Amino acid sequence: MAVLKKIWPQSLFARLLWVWLMGLTLVLAAAAWLALDERTVRGQVVLHAKLTQELAASADWLDTLSPAQREQWLEDKGQGKRRERWRLVPPKAWSPNATPLPPHVRPLAIYLASELAPRQPLVQHFTPLHDRQRHGDADGHHPERSRGQTWVSLLLIDGAQVYVRLPATYPPHGAMGRPGFGSDTHWGLVALTVLVGLALLTWLAVVYATRPLKRMTQAAKDLADHPNQAPLPEEGPLEVRQAAQAFNHMQAQLQRHMAQQTQVLAAIAHDLQTPLTRLRLKTEWVSDEALRQRMQADLSEMQDLVQDGLALARSWHAQPQRQPVHLNQLLQTQLNEWEDLGWAVQAQGADSDCLVNTDVAALRRVLGNVVHNAITYGHRATVTLLCQDPSQPDHWCIVAEDEGPGLPESDLQTVLQPFVRQESSRNRQTGGTGLGLSIALNLMTALGGRLVLANRAQGGLRVTLSAPR
Repeated sequence: MAVLKKIWPQSLFARLLWVWLMGLTLVLAAAAWLALDERTVRGQVVLHAKLTQELAASADWLDTLSPAQREQWLEDKGQGKRRERWRLVPPKAWSPNATPLPPHVRPLAIYLASELAPRQPLVQHFTPLHDRQRHGDADGHHPERSRGQTWVSLLLIDGAQVYVRLPATYPPHGAMGRPGFGSDTHWGLVALTVLVGLALLTWLAVVYATRPLKRMTQAAKDLADHPNQAPLPEEGPLEVRQAAQAFNHMQAQLQRHMAQQTQVLAAIAHDLQTPLTRLRLKTEWVSDEALRQRMQADLSEMQDLVQDGLALARSWHAQPQRQPVHLNQLLQTQLNEWEDLGWAVQAQGADSDCLVNTDVAALRRVLGNVVHNAITYGHRATVTLLCQDPSQPDHWCIVAEDEGPGLPESDLQTVLQPFVRQESSRNRQTGGTGLGLSIALNLMTALGGRLVLANRAQGGLRVTLSAPR
Protein backbone atom coordinates (compact mmCIF):
# COMPACT_ATOMS: atom_id res chain seq x y z
CA MET A 1 0.00 0.00 0.00
CA ALA A 2 2.87 2.38 0.77
CA VAL A 3 4.29 1.83 -2.70
CA LEU A 4 0.91 2.51 -4.30
CA LYS A 5 0.56 5.76 -2.34
CA LYS A 6 3.95 6.89 -3.63
CA ILE A 7 3.10 6.02 -7.23
CA TRP A 8 -0.44 7.44 -7.04
CA PRO A 9 -0.47 11.09 -8.30
CA GLN A 10 -0.91 13.73 -5.62
CA SER A 11 -2.80 16.41 -7.56
CA LEU A 12 -6.40 16.16 -8.73
CA PHE A 13 -5.35 17.18 -12.25
CA ALA A 14 -2.79 14.37 -12.44
CA ARG A 15 -5.23 11.81 -11.03
CA LEU A 16 -7.97 12.73 -13.49
CA LEU A 17 -5.42 12.68 -16.31
CA TRP A 18 -4.20 9.26 -15.19
CA VAL A 19 -7.75 7.90 -14.98
CA TRP A 20 -8.59 9.20 -18.45
CA LEU A 21 -5.40 7.87 -20.03
CA MET A 22 -5.68 4.43 -18.44
CA GLY A 23 -9.40 4.25 -19.16
CA LEU A 24 -9.00 5.30 -22.78
CA THR A 25 -6.18 2.78 -23.17
CA LEU A 26 -8.37 -0.03 -21.86
CA VAL A 27 -11.35 1.04 -23.97
CA LEU A 28 -9.27 1.32 -27.14
CA ALA A 29 -7.55 -2.00 -26.39
CA ALA A 30 -10.94 -3.70 -26.04
CA ALA A 31 -12.16 -2.07 -29.24
CA ALA A 32 -9.00 -3.08 -31.09
CA TRP A 33 -9.32 -6.63 -29.76
CA LEU A 34 -12.89 -6.89 -30.99
CA ALA A 35 -11.93 -5.30 -34.30
CA LEU A 36 -9.09 -7.80 -34.71
CA ASP A 37 -11.48 -10.64 -34.02
CA GLU A 38 -13.87 -9.23 -36.62
CA ARG A 39 -11.01 -8.99 -39.11
CA THR A 40 -10.00 -12.54 -38.27
CA VAL A 41 -13.51 -13.80 -38.88
CA ARG A 42 -13.71 -11.97 -42.22
CA GLY A 43 -10.37 -13.43 -43.25
CA GLN A 44 -11.60 -16.83 -42.18
CA VAL A 45 -14.63 -16.52 -44.44
CA VAL A 46 -12.41 -15.53 -47.39
CA LEU A 47 -10.13 -18.54 -46.86
CA HIS A 48 -13.08 -20.86 -46.54
CA ALA A 49 -14.66 -19.52 -49.73
CA LYS A 50 -11.44 -19.88 -51.71
CA LEU A 51 -10.83 -23.44 -50.53
CA THR A 52 -14.44 -24.39 -51.17
CA GLN A 53 -14.23 -23.08 -54.73
CA GLU A 54 -11.10 -25.12 -55.39
CA LEU A 55 -12.63 -28.29 -53.94
CA ALA A 56 -15.90 -27.76 -55.80
CA ALA A 57 -14.11 -27.15 -59.12
CA SER A 58 -11.96 -30.26 -58.72
CA ALA A 59 -14.96 -32.41 -57.73
CA ASP A 60 -16.95 -31.16 -60.72
CA TRP A 61 -14.03 -32.08 -63.00
CA LEU A 62 -13.82 -35.57 -61.49
CA ASP A 63 -17.52 -36.07 -62.16
CA THR A 64 -16.79 -35.78 -65.91
CA LEU A 65 -14.02 -38.42 -65.89
CA SER A 66 -14.16 -42.21 -66.00
CA PRO A 67 -12.70 -44.23 -63.09
CA ALA A 68 -9.47 -44.84 -65.02
CA GLN A 69 -9.15 -41.20 -65.96
CA ARG A 70 -9.80 -40.20 -62.34
CA GLU A 71 -6.94 -42.39 -61.13
CA GLN A 72 -4.61 -40.91 -63.73
CA TRP A 73 -5.70 -37.38 -62.94
CA LEU A 74 -5.36 -37.94 -59.18
CA GLU A 75 -1.91 -39.44 -59.68
CA ASP A 76 -0.85 -36.42 -61.73
CA LYS A 77 -2.39 -34.05 -59.18
CA GLY A 78 -0.67 -35.84 -56.28
CA GLN A 79 2.73 -35.60 -57.99
CA GLY A 80 2.40 -31.96 -59.03
CA LYS A 81 3.01 -28.95 -56.90
CA ARG A 82 -0.61 -28.65 -55.93
CA ARG A 83 -2.00 -27.28 -52.67
CA GLU A 84 -4.13 -30.35 -51.97
CA ARG A 85 -3.39 -34.05 -52.09
CA TRP A 86 -6.21 -36.11 -53.64
CA ARG A 87 -6.76 -39.87 -53.41
CA LEU A 88 -9.57 -42.39 -53.94
CA VAL A 89 -8.78 -44.50 -50.86
CA PRO A 90 -9.02 -43.07 -47.35
CA PRO A 91 -5.90 -42.61 -45.23
CA LYS A 92 -5.18 -45.34 -42.71
CA ALA A 93 -6.11 -43.05 -39.85
CA TRP A 94 -9.54 -42.39 -41.32
CA SER A 95 -12.35 -43.53 -39.02
CA PRO A 96 -16.14 -43.30 -39.41
CA ASN A 97 -16.30 -42.40 -35.68
CA ALA A 98 -13.70 -39.66 -35.68
CA THR A 99 -12.76 -37.76 -32.57
CA PRO A 100 -14.10 -34.19 -32.21
CA LEU A 101 -12.36 -31.64 -34.36
CA PRO A 102 -10.00 -29.06 -32.85
CA PRO A 103 -11.51 -25.59 -32.39
CA HIS A 104 -9.48 -24.09 -35.25
CA VAL A 105 -10.76 -26.75 -37.73
CA ARG A 106 -14.38 -26.76 -36.63
CA PRO A 107 -15.39 -23.57 -38.55
CA LEU A 108 -14.09 -25.11 -41.78
CA ALA A 109 -16.23 -28.22 -41.33
CA ILE A 110 -19.31 -26.09 -40.70
CA TYR A 111 -18.63 -23.95 -43.76
CA LEU A 112 -18.05 -26.95 -46.07
CA ALA A 113 -21.19 -28.68 -44.80
CA SER A 114 -23.17 -25.56 -45.67
CA GLU A 115 -21.65 -24.82 -49.10
CA LEU A 116 -21.08 -28.37 -50.39
CA ALA A 117 -24.04 -30.12 -48.83
CA PRO A 118 -24.85 -32.31 -51.92
CA ARG A 119 -21.34 -33.80 -51.76
CA GLN A 120 -21.69 -34.66 -48.05
CA PRO A 121 -18.30 -33.34 -46.99
CA LEU A 122 -16.71 -34.92 -43.93
CA VAL A 123 -13.70 -33.36 -42.22
CA GLN A 124 -11.27 -35.25 -39.96
CA HIS A 125 -8.07 -34.15 -38.31
CA PHE A 126 -5.15 -36.37 -37.26
CA THR A 127 -2.49 -35.36 -34.78
CA PRO A 128 1.20 -35.37 -35.80
CA LEU A 129 2.14 -38.09 -33.27
CA HIS A 130 -0.59 -40.35 -34.54
CA ASP A 131 0.54 -39.76 -38.12
CA ARG A 132 4.22 -40.40 -37.41
CA GLN A 133 3.80 -43.59 -35.41
CA ARG A 134 1.06 -45.37 -37.29
CA HIS A 135 0.21 -43.83 -40.64
CA GLY A 136 2.02 -42.29 -43.57
CA ASP A 137 0.80 -40.10 -46.34
CA ALA A 138 0.17 -41.23 -49.90
CA ASP A 139 3.88 -41.17 -50.74
CA GLY A 140 4.90 -43.27 -47.71
CA HIS A 141 7.05 -40.66 -45.98
CA HIS A 142 6.56 -38.39 -42.98
CA PRO A 143 7.43 -34.78 -43.63
CA GLU A 144 8.13 -32.55 -40.64
CA ARG A 145 4.93 -30.90 -39.50
CA SER A 146 4.23 -28.60 -36.61
CA ARG A 147 0.54 -29.56 -36.60
CA GLY A 148 -1.67 -32.46 -37.67
CA GLN A 149 -3.24 -33.32 -41.01
CA THR A 150 -6.71 -32.23 -42.06
CA TRP A 151 -8.59 -34.49 -44.52
CA VAL A 152 -11.87 -33.90 -46.33
CA SER A 153 -14.00 -36.54 -48.04
CA LEU A 154 -16.37 -35.63 -50.90
CA LEU A 155 -19.08 -37.64 -52.62
CA LEU A 156 -18.90 -37.74 -56.45
CA ILE A 157 -21.90 -37.92 -58.75
CA ASP A 158 -21.55 -41.70 -59.27
CA GLY A 159 -21.38 -42.41 -55.51
CA ALA A 160 -17.59 -42.74 -55.28
CA GLN A 161 -15.73 -41.07 -52.42
CA VAL A 162 -12.68 -38.92 -52.96
CA TYR A 163 -10.34 -37.80 -50.15
CA VAL A 164 -8.40 -34.57 -50.04
CA ARG A 165 -5.59 -33.74 -47.65
CA LEU A 166 -5.39 -30.03 -47.11
CA PRO A 167 -1.99 -28.33 -47.11
CA ALA A 168 0.06 -28.80 -43.96
CA THR A 169 -0.17 -25.05 -43.23
CA TYR A 170 -3.96 -25.06 -43.41
CA PRO A 171 -5.99 -24.02 -41.56
CA PRO A 172 -3.71 -21.52 -39.75
CA HIS A 173 -4.66 -20.83 -36.15
CA GLY A 174 -4.53 -17.05 -36.56
CA ALA A 175 -6.93 -17.08 -39.48
CA MET A 176 -9.40 -19.54 -38.04
CA GLY A 177 -10.42 -17.41 -35.09
CA ARG A 178 -10.41 -18.11 -31.36
CA PRO A 179 -12.70 -20.31 -29.33
CA GLY A 180 -15.84 -18.54 -28.29
CA PHE A 181 -15.89 -16.14 -31.28
CA GLY A 182 -17.66 -16.64 -34.51
CA SER A 183 -18.80 -14.88 -37.62
CA ASP A 184 -21.62 -13.18 -35.70
CA THR A 185 -19.23 -10.57 -34.27
CA HIS A 186 -20.36 -7.16 -35.58
CA TRP A 187 -18.91 -3.72 -35.62
CA GLY A 188 -21.91 -2.66 -33.57
CA LEU A 189 -20.44 -4.60 -30.66
CA VAL A 190 -17.20 -2.67 -31.08
CA ALA A 191 -19.07 0.65 -31.03
CA LEU A 192 -21.14 -0.44 -28.04
CA THR A 193 -18.01 -1.41 -26.14
CA VAL A 194 -16.39 1.96 -26.85
CA LEU A 195 -19.53 3.88 -25.82
CA VAL A 196 -20.03 1.90 -22.62
CA GLY A 197 -16.36 2.23 -21.74
CA LEU A 198 -16.33 5.97 -22.35
CA ALA A 199 -19.57 6.41 -20.39
CA LEU A 200 -18.17 4.46 -17.44
CA LEU A 201 -14.91 6.37 -17.64
CA THR A 202 -16.73 9.71 -17.72
CA TRP A 203 -18.88 8.70 -14.76
CA LEU A 204 -15.84 7.68 -12.71
CA ALA A 205 -14.02 10.90 -13.55
CA VAL A 206 -17.03 13.07 -12.67
CA VAL A 207 -17.65 11.23 -9.41
CA TYR A 208 -13.99 11.45 -8.49
CA ALA A 209 -13.89 15.18 -9.25
CA THR A 210 -17.20 16.14 -7.59
CA ARG A 211 -17.07 13.99 -4.43
CA PRO A 212 -14.70 16.32 -2.51
CA LEU A 213 -16.64 19.33 -3.79
CA LYS A 214 -19.91 17.88 -2.47
CA ARG A 215 -18.29 17.18 0.88
CA MET A 216 -17.02 20.74 1.08
CA THR A 217 -20.39 22.15 -0.03
CA GLN A 218 -22.17 20.24 2.71
CA ALA A 219 -19.61 21.43 5.26
CA ALA A 220 -20.18 25.04 4.15
CA LYS A 221 -23.96 24.60 4.56
CA ASP A 222 -23.52 23.07 8.01
CA LEU A 223 -21.16 25.85 9.08
CA ALA A 224 -24.05 28.33 9.31
CA ASP A 225 -25.98 26.09 11.70
CA HIS A 226 -23.04 24.47 13.47
CA PRO A 227 -20.11 26.91 13.58
CA ASN A 228 -18.31 24.70 16.11
CA GLN A 229 -18.40 21.58 13.96
CA ALA A 230 -15.28 19.47 13.51
CA PRO A 231 -12.80 20.59 10.81
CA LEU A 232 -12.83 18.95 7.41
CA PRO A 233 -10.39 16.03 7.03
CA GLU A 234 -7.39 17.25 5.07
CA GLU A 235 -7.03 14.24 2.79
CA GLY A 236 -7.28 13.40 -0.89
CA PRO A 237 -5.62 15.07 -3.89
CA LEU A 238 -3.40 18.10 -3.45
CA GLU A 239 -6.05 20.61 -4.58
CA VAL A 240 -8.65 19.08 -2.25
CA ARG A 241 -6.24 19.18 0.71
CA GLN A 242 -5.43 22.81 -0.01
CA ALA A 243 -9.14 23.70 -0.24
CA ALA A 244 -9.85 21.83 3.01
CA GLN A 245 -7.00 23.68 4.72
CA ALA A 246 -8.38 27.02 3.51
CA PHE A 247 -11.89 26.07 4.67
CA ASN A 248 -10.64 24.97 8.09
CA HIS A 249 -8.64 28.19 8.40
CA MET A 250 -11.75 30.23 7.56
CA GLN A 251 -13.83 28.25 10.06
CA ALA A 252 -11.21 28.78 12.77
CA GLN A 253 -11.18 32.52 12.05
CA LEU A 254 -14.98 32.68 12.25
CA GLN A 255 -14.99 30.77 15.52
CA ARG A 256 -12.35 33.07 16.95
CA HIS A 257 -14.23 36.16 15.76
CA MET A 258 -17.51 34.92 17.24
CA ALA A 259 -15.77 34.01 20.48
CA GLN A 260 -14.35 37.53 20.70
CA GLN A 261 -17.79 39.03 20.06
CA THR A 262 -19.27 36.81 22.73
CA GLN A 263 -16.59 37.78 25.21
CA VAL A 264 -17.08 41.48 24.49
CA LEU A 265 -20.85 41.24 24.77
CA ALA A 266 -20.64 39.13 27.92
CA ALA A 267 -18.16 41.56 29.48
CA ILE A 268 -20.36 44.57 28.66
CA ALA A 269 -23.46 42.82 29.98
CA HIS A 270 -21.67 41.82 33.14
CA ASP A 271 -20.19 45.27 33.74
CA LEU A 272 -23.57 46.93 33.20
CA GLN A 273 -25.12 44.93 36.02
CA THR A 274 -23.34 46.94 38.71
CA PRO A 275 -24.25 50.48 37.51
CA LEU A 276 -27.81 49.36 36.84
CA THR A 277 -28.06 48.06 40.37
CA ARG A 278 -26.69 51.34 41.78
CA LEU A 279 -29.15 53.33 39.69
CA ARG A 280 -32.02 51.19 40.96
CA LEU A 281 -30.94 51.89 44.51
CA LYS A 282 -30.67 55.62 43.83
CA THR A 283 -34.21 55.71 42.43
CA GLU A 284 -35.40 54.93 45.92
CA TRP A 285 -34.30 58.44 46.92
CA VAL A 286 -36.61 60.05 44.36
CA SER A 287 -39.56 61.53 46.22
CA ASP A 288 -41.84 61.77 43.17
CA GLU A 289 -43.63 58.39 43.08
CA ALA A 290 -44.62 58.57 39.40
CA LEU A 291 -41.11 59.55 38.33
CA ARG A 292 -39.59 56.81 40.48
CA GLN A 293 -41.81 54.15 38.89
CA ARG A 294 -40.96 55.32 35.37
CA MET A 295 -37.24 55.28 36.16
CA GLN A 296 -37.45 51.81 37.68
CA ALA A 297 -39.39 50.54 34.62
CA ASP A 298 -36.67 51.89 32.33
CA LEU A 299 -33.99 50.23 34.46
CA SER A 300 -35.87 46.93 34.41
CA GLU A 301 -36.10 47.17 30.63
CA MET A 302 -32.39 47.86 30.39
CA GLN A 303 -31.59 44.99 32.73
CA ASP A 304 -33.78 42.56 30.76
CA LEU A 305 -32.16 43.66 27.52
CA VAL A 306 -28.69 43.11 28.98
CA GLN A 307 -29.64 39.65 30.25
CA ASP A 308 -31.20 38.67 26.93
CA GLY A 309 -28.15 39.93 25.06
CA LEU A 310 -25.91 37.88 27.31
CA ALA A 311 -28.13 34.82 26.78
CA LEU A 312 -27.96 35.35 23.00
CA ALA A 313 -24.17 35.54 23.08
CA ARG A 314 -23.96 32.37 25.12
CA SER A 315 -26.37 30.57 22.77
CA TRP A 316 -23.99 31.13 19.83
CA HIS A 317 -21.43 28.86 21.47
CA ALA A 318 -23.72 26.61 23.46
CA GLN A 319 -22.23 23.21 24.26
CA PRO A 320 -25.12 20.90 25.22
CA GLN A 321 -24.75 18.99 28.50
CA ARG A 322 -26.88 15.99 27.63
CA GLN A 323 -28.46 13.74 30.19
CA PRO A 324 -31.45 11.35 30.28
CA VAL A 325 -34.67 13.19 31.05
CA HIS A 326 -38.39 12.42 30.86
CA LEU A 327 -39.90 15.07 28.62
CA ASN A 328 -43.38 14.53 30.03
CA GLN A 329 -42.16 15.27 33.55
CA LEU A 330 -40.18 18.29 32.36
CA LEU A 331 -43.21 19.64 30.54
CA GLN A 332 -45.43 19.10 33.59
CA THR A 333 -42.96 21.06 35.74
CA GLN A 334 -42.97 23.88 33.23
CA LEU A 335 -46.78 23.89 33.23
CA ASN A 336 -46.84 24.40 36.98
CA GLU A 337 -44.45 27.34 36.68
CA TRP A 338 -46.47 28.90 33.87
CA GLU A 339 -49.67 28.57 35.88
CA ASP A 340 -47.97 30.37 38.77
CA LEU A 341 -47.20 33.22 36.36
CA GLY A 342 -50.85 33.33 35.33
CA TRP A 343 -50.23 32.12 31.76
CA ALA A 344 -53.09 30.33 30.02
CA VAL A 345 -51.28 27.17 28.79
CA GLN A 346 -52.75 23.77 27.99
CA ALA A 347 -50.68 20.60 27.53
CA GLN A 348 -51.37 17.49 25.48
CA GLY A 349 -49.39 14.26 25.60
CA ALA A 350 -47.74 15.10 28.91
CA ASP A 351 -49.20 11.97 30.51
CA SER A 352 -47.23 9.55 28.28
CA ASP A 353 -43.68 8.57 29.29
CA CYS A 354 -40.98 9.91 26.94
CA LEU A 355 -37.33 9.39 27.89
CA VAL A 356 -34.79 11.31 25.78
CA ASN A 357 -31.16 12.41 26.02
CA THR A 358 -30.97 16.21 25.95
CA ASP A 359 -29.81 19.37 27.74
CA VAL A 360 -32.41 20.16 30.41
CA ALA A 361 -31.40 23.79 30.97
CA ALA A 362 -31.31 24.60 27.25
CA LEU A 363 -34.67 22.93 26.63
CA ARG A 364 -36.28 24.77 29.56
CA ARG A 365 -35.04 28.07 28.12
CA VAL A 366 -36.36 27.19 24.66
CA LEU A 367 -39.81 26.21 26.00
CA GLY A 368 -39.95 29.36 28.14
CA ASN A 369 -39.13 31.64 25.21
CA VAL A 370 -41.55 29.95 22.80
CA VAL A 371 -44.48 29.84 25.24
CA HIS A 372 -43.81 33.43 26.39
CA ASN A 373 -43.93 34.51 22.74
CA ALA A 374 -47.24 32.64 22.28
CA ILE A 375 -48.76 34.24 25.39
CA THR A 376 -47.55 37.71 24.41
CA TYR A 377 -49.08 37.67 20.93
CA GLY A 378 -51.75 34.96 21.16
CA HIS A 379 -52.88 35.26 24.81
CA ARG A 380 -53.30 31.47 25.04
CA ALA A 381 -50.95 28.57 24.19
CA THR A 382 -51.40 24.84 23.58
CA VAL A 383 -48.30 22.65 23.93
CA THR A 384 -48.35 19.14 22.43
CA LEU A 385 -45.68 16.54 23.19
CA LEU A 386 -44.91 13.84 20.61
CA CYS A 387 -42.28 11.36 21.73
CA GLN A 388 -41.84 10.34 18.08
CA ASP A 389 -41.76 12.95 15.34
CA PRO A 390 -44.00 11.74 12.45
CA SER A 391 -41.48 12.98 9.87
CA GLN A 392 -38.41 11.66 11.76
CA PRO A 393 -39.07 8.59 13.95
CA ASP A 394 -35.75 8.98 15.82
CA HIS A 395 -36.64 12.55 16.92
CA TRP A 396 -38.94 13.89 19.64
CA CYS A 397 -41.26 16.75 18.85
CA ILE A 398 -43.00 19.53 20.82
CA VAL A 399 -45.55 21.77 19.09
CA ALA A 400 -46.61 25.11 20.59
CA GLU A 401 -49.68 26.86 19.10
CA ASP A 402 -51.30 30.19 19.94
CA GLU A 403 -54.51 31.96 18.97
CA GLY A 404 -52.96 35.20 17.78
CA PRO A 405 -53.03 36.80 14.33
CA GLY A 406 -50.09 34.79 13.02
CA LEU A 407 -47.42 36.21 10.73
CA PRO A 408 -47.11 37.09 7.03
CA GLU A 409 -45.39 34.28 5.17
CA SER A 410 -42.49 36.58 4.32
CA ASP A 411 -41.81 37.18 8.05
CA LEU A 412 -41.69 33.55 9.19
CA GLN A 413 -37.90 33.46 8.77
CA THR A 414 -37.21 37.12 9.51
CA VAL A 415 -38.49 36.96 13.09
CA LEU A 416 -35.87 34.35 13.90
CA GLN A 417 -33.14 36.95 13.48
CA PRO A 418 -31.88 38.88 16.53
CA PHE A 419 -33.67 42.10 17.56
CA VAL A 420 -36.55 41.54 15.09
CA ARG A 421 -39.92 42.07 16.75
CA GLN A 422 -43.28 40.76 15.61
CA GLU A 423 -44.96 44.17 15.88
CA SER A 424 -43.82 47.63 14.91
CA SER A 425 -44.12 49.41 18.23
CA ARG A 426 -41.08 50.05 20.42
CA ASN A 427 -43.02 49.27 23.59
CA ARG A 428 -41.30 46.67 25.71
CA GLN A 429 -44.62 45.62 27.18
CA THR A 430 -45.87 44.46 23.77
CA GLY A 431 -42.80 44.11 21.56
CA GLY A 432 -40.17 42.50 23.82
CA THR A 433 -36.46 42.58 23.01
CA GLY A 434 -36.72 40.57 19.80
CA LEU A 435 -34.21 37.98 21.05
CA GLY A 436 -36.42 35.19 22.44
CA LEU A 437 -36.89 33.21 19.22
CA SER A 438 -33.27 33.82 18.16
CA ILE A 439 -32.01 32.35 21.42
CA ALA A 440 -34.41 29.40 21.08
CA LEU A 441 -33.25 28.74 17.51
CA ASN A 442 -29.57 28.80 18.52
CA LEU A 443 -30.16 26.41 21.41
CA MET A 444 -32.17 23.98 19.26
CA THR A 445 -29.44 24.07 16.62
CA ALA A 446 -26.86 23.26 19.29
CA LEU A 447 -29.01 20.26 20.29
CA GLY A 448 -28.88 19.06 16.67
CA GLY A 449 -32.55 19.85 16.17
CA ARG A 450 -34.68 22.46 14.44
CA LEU A 451 -37.23 25.19 15.15
CA VAL A 452 -39.85 25.77 12.46
CA LEU A 453 -42.53 28.48 12.32
CA ALA A 454 -45.79 28.07 10.40
CA ASN A 455 -49.23 29.67 10.36
CA ARG A 456 -52.21 27.65 11.48
CA ALA A 457 -55.08 27.23 9.05
CA GLN A 458 -57.59 28.48 11.67
CA GLY A 459 -55.35 31.38 12.68
CA GLY A 460 -52.42 31.74 14.99
CA LEU A 461 -48.79 30.65 14.91
CA ARG A 462 -47.41 27.13 15.25
CA VAL A 463 -43.84 26.59 16.52
CA THR A 464 -42.43 23.08 16.04
CA LEU A 465 -39.43 21.94 18.07
CA SER A 466 -37.70 18.70 17.08
CA ALA A 467 -34.38 17.11 18.09
CA PRO A 468 -32.79 13.63 18.21
CA ARG A 469 -33.92 11.40 21.03
